[in-house]
Amino acid sequence: MSKAVAAHLTMRLITGEDRGRDLAVECRYEAGDPYAVRLDFGGGEETVWVLARDLLAAGLRGPAGDGDVHIEPSATGRHVLIALGGQDGVALLDTPARPLARFLTATGRTVPVGSESARIDWDGWLRGLLSA
Repeated sequence: MSKAVAAHLTMRLITGEDRGRDLAVECRYEAGDPYAVRLDFGGGEETVWVLARDLLAAGLRGPAGDGDVHIEPSATGRHVLIALGGQDGVALLDTPARPLARFLTATGRTVPVGSESARIDWDGWLRGLLSA
């Protein structure tokens, strides 16, 4: 059975100058998919974003990300800004840094950073790829 870590965070969706809406987001990490963190916004499969664990960690320390995902600490360092780009535009989220850092620390206790590849069933992955 795969170990999992979950945390419920409040992220503020920034909708305009001095406006926003709080979202309850479940952050989930599965040892069986050791590079990924899922952010579930609670609206079904379409509202789950899969991000690299190392990208989230890097975004706590400084600007990180390319393409559709950008993460960086706020000017005070007490919050983290997460920009998620899609076909309909960019969603800008603001979340407190400490709960996110605690979640990432817990994922490291489940699968230490640097040991992720040892958790992947490469033979099974290759069989699945070749049978598709």
